[in-house]
Formats: sequence, C-alpha cells, structure tokens
Amino acid sequence: MARQRTARRVRPRTIQGVRLHTVEDWQAFNLEQPGREVSSTELDMFRRRVPLQEKMRVLDIGCGNGRWTRELAKLGLEVTGFDWDSAAVERASSLPALCPRPDYQVWDAMSQDPPDWIEPGTVDLVTFRYSLGAMKPALVLPVVGTMLKAGGQVYILTDLDRVNVDDRTQLTPGLTEAKIRSLGKGWGHMEVWSFGLRTAITLAGYGT
Repeated sequence: MARQRTARRVRPRTIQGVRLHTVEDWQAFNLEQPGREVSSTELDMFRRRVPLQEKMRVLDIGCGNGRWTRELAKLGLEVTGFDWDSAAVERASSLPALCPRPDYQVWDAMSQDPPDWIEPGTVDLVTFRYSLGAMKPALVLPVVGTMLKAGGQVYILTDLDRVNVDDRTQLTPGLTEAKIRSLGKGWGHMEVWSFGLRTAITLAGYGT
C-alpha cells in the first residue's frame, strides 16, 4: 500500500454537477444538527441484511457528527468514523456516547491513501450512510475493496439524487439510479433494496 500523503486542506467540491458551496458552509451544516436520525426500523433492517458479530472491525466513512458511528459502537463493533472535515470529527468526538466510545479520525477518502494502520484484508465492514453521493464511488470503492477480509461487506444508504433540491440536500447529495446500478462493477455480489424513500446497497466479494 502506498505511503500516506500529507493531509490536504479541505476544498469545496462539485459532485454530479452540484457545487458543495464552501468549507464554512459544510462546517456550519454539521454544527447545527446532530446528524440524520437512526430509527429502530432502519437499524433492524441493517441488522437483518448485514451479518454482525461482536468485535467486528468496522470503518464508517463520511461519518459527519458520528450519529451512525455511535449506533454501530452500541452493537459491540470496533468502529472508527472518518470524515474529511476536521471540525466534524472534533464535534463527533465531543458528543456523548455509550461505552465504548468510537474512534474518530480525519481522512479524505477522495484524495489520500488510507491510514497506514489499515492493512489490506483486515476490515470486516465499511459503511457509507448518506455519504457516498458526496464522493466518486469509482475512485473510493476499489480502495475500500482491498481493505476487506474475505467475506467482508460494504453497506451504503443513500437518497436518490433529484433535481431542484434545496441547499441543505446539496450538502449531502444522493446517488442517481444509474450511479447505483454501476456500484456493482468489480464486486462479486450486490444487493439493492428500498427503504422508504431511500435506497440501501450491500457489496461483497471485491475482485471476484
């Protein structure tokens, strides 16, 4: 694995033609709300679809304020939440959590190599909850695929990308149906299902 490069300054991005405003907008968005609520229905759906075992090693990429990261930790998983925004990571680290408290780190999955401590084939599960739409899946998912153990999975929850969305939705863009269909390229297994107005995806068997 290539040596990790020095962290870059976070810059505004354009994803699917939508400019994500400024770094200050993104930080203000994270500071004003605790993250999208995790309902018992969503959590039950996740547990039915993704086999879990205590102490599984999990990476939550695009964790924001860490709401989903904390739910994973409650399930007895060894989880690290990553976000490209240091202010979001700082806030996630400061919010109360049941023991054990998750670990949070700054990592820009779009422009940096993974941290050196994440060796290939050592991760059980990687999650993207409302975050993959703000990235380039074709760039990020192959990196994630090399991290997974045999039998490891990726779990994605996303809104469908729509036109005429308001500014807040632009800060957390979804994926189009075409983008969702393309996620399975290079993976041996892909499952897609609807969850209300959202779409959930699991991927497994990268490179098979």
